[in-house]
Order: sequence, then structure tokens, then C-alpha cells
Amino acid sequence: MESIERAIRNAFAKADAHNPTTRQRIYESAWGAHERALAANVALSDMQKEQRRNKLKDAISRIEQEFAPHRETETRGEPSLDAPRRNDPVLGSEIQESTPSIDTGDIRASTKKKPGKADLGYEGGVARKDRRKKRRSPFYSYGIPALVLVVAAMIGYSLYNSFGDFRRISSNPLHSDGSIAPLKDGEEPGNTKWINIFNPSDATRMSVQGRATADIMREGTNSFARIRSSGVNDTITFDVGEGILDQLAGKKATFDVVARNDDGKMTQMSVSCDLAGFGDCGRRRYDVNESLNDFLFDMDFPGGKKAGGAGMITINSDMNGTGKSVDIYAIRVSTAAE
Repeated sequence: MESIERAIRNAFAKADAHNPTTRQRIYESAWGAHERALAANVALSDMQKEQRRNKLKDAISRIEQEFAPHRETETRGEPSLDAPRRNDPVLGSEIQESTPSIDTGDIRASTKKKPGKADLGYEGGVARKDRRKKRRSPFYSYGIPALVLVVAAMIGYSLYNSFGDFRRISSNPLHSDGSIAPLKDGEEPGNTKWINIFNPSDATRMSVQGRATADIMREGTNSFARIRSSGVNDTITFDVGEGILDQLAGKKATFDVVARNDDGKMTQMSVSCDLAGFGDCGRRRYDVNESLNDFLFDMDFPGGKKAGGAGMITINSDMNGTGKSVDIYAIRVSTAAE
């Protein structure tokens, strides 16, 4: 929540933060942007979304508490004709005993409510005429709404970067542990050791065939390989080291391709593999959307055998041949905990 709290405080620095109405507009903009980000992130469970809503509520409560000592609660009744008044020795006007220090707008409102029976010794009508002629600054009419929109956009972008599932890739390209069972959207894996097959920081394990392309790209703190297949035979291969394969002998392994689509349009990705002496895994197809997901498949490795060489995993980003791309964040393999 640090990013959204920072965005709210930046908005306060540019607006009248001591005005409760202004603060409320900024809070509502932050909340709306937060809800849109949660709705777009289908990888999160309902429980995770509710937890993040509660964190945002707590952040707003902490910020609002900072303004509590400066707020003054005003409870005024309609002045009575018999209510005690006193004359201010400087202004020569009648004021009430408990009148707090307030802004110009409140002074104008209270002046109209007071009965004006006494001669105050100055031309009060002139002052009221000057006040009526005072025009509201264009900043309040156009500047503040524009500022709120800018803040909402900043908060939305910040939330997108903060709550996207690829955040886990920035701190650790692979889950530190995971379960053998296929993961559901937003589920965190556990109790399994992952072995890294491909990481965008090492592009030497990646090669292309035909008209396929592969580029290492970066978005914020996250690196990924954007691969694109123009046809069925245009593929991208990722080397699987012989040492990795030998570690899988006699075990059931789960392979995981961490990927998403970059343009928001669904594409069908195919994954096949040649694992040297352990054979192949067949061809598997996955529907890839804009949410970062784990695409998994299992394979049994017979015991008492050696790989005898390196293997490879082959990916086609678009089986329909329309040239859609896929972003690969990691490829890894795990075995059941012993």
C-alpha cells in the first residue's frame, strides 16, 4: 500500500488537504482506481481482493487521523434575540462567545444570519458589496477537478504495478516453493523446490526457428522474453540442461511456464518438449490472456536412466498463425518434496 498512500499524500500536497471535501474526493478517486485494478486482475481470489480493500481502508484511516487534531467541530444554533452578545473593541461588531477561527466563506454565511439592529459605526453594506463582487478563482473551478483526474490516473497506474501478479517475479523470478497440483489463479504454491530452466536474465538458453522472434524486454522491475510466432513452424526453443534432467530421474516432475499475453487478446500457445534420453512430453495447448499465469504439465521420469544430453522445450506463441505474441517470465520444473 506504500505506492497508493504516497499517491494520496502527493495529491494532498497539491490541493487544499485541510478541506474535508477535497480529501473525500481524493479518497473516492483512490478507492475507485483500486476497485478497477482489482476487477481487471482475475488472478486474485475474492479473499485476496478483500484483504487488499482492508489494507486500503487502513491506509486511508491512518492518513485521516493526521488531520483529526486540526479539525474543529462547529455546532451552532440559531442565535436568539435574547442571547448574550458582546461588542468587539476593535471591530465594533457583535460576536458570539464561542466563535472559532473560520474561513471567509463561513464569515459571510454567519453575517447574514445575525440580526443587524445596532449601529456598528461603519458602512457594513460596502463590505458586503465588495464580497459579492469577489469572483471565485478559476483554479477551484478547473484546477482541482483536473488535479483529481491526474491523481486518479497515477493511483491506477501505481495499483496496476503493485497488485499485478508479475510482482512476484520481480522479487523472485521463481516461486521459492510450490505444490505439484496445478495452481489456480491467484493461488500461492508451497512445499516444492523449483529448479530454474529459463530466466530472462540469461538469454543464451533461448533460440528461434523460422520467422519467429524473441526479445528481452523490461517493464518496471520485471524482465521477460516477448516471443512471437508468425506460423506453425515458427517456434522458440529453450534449452534444458543435462544436469537438470538427471536430477529428475525416478521422480514425477511438474513443469511450469509463467506467461501472459501482452496485447489483451487471447492467444493459443503450444508447448512441446524433447528431453533427450527421457523422451518427449507431447504437445500441449494453453489459452493465454493478459493475466500472468502458471501453465503446468506433469511428466514421470523413469529411474535408473541418464539423460545422455541436454533437452529442449519448444513454444509456439500463436497456433492460429496470426502473429500474436506471448511474454515469458520464467520456465521452471519441480519435484515432489522428499
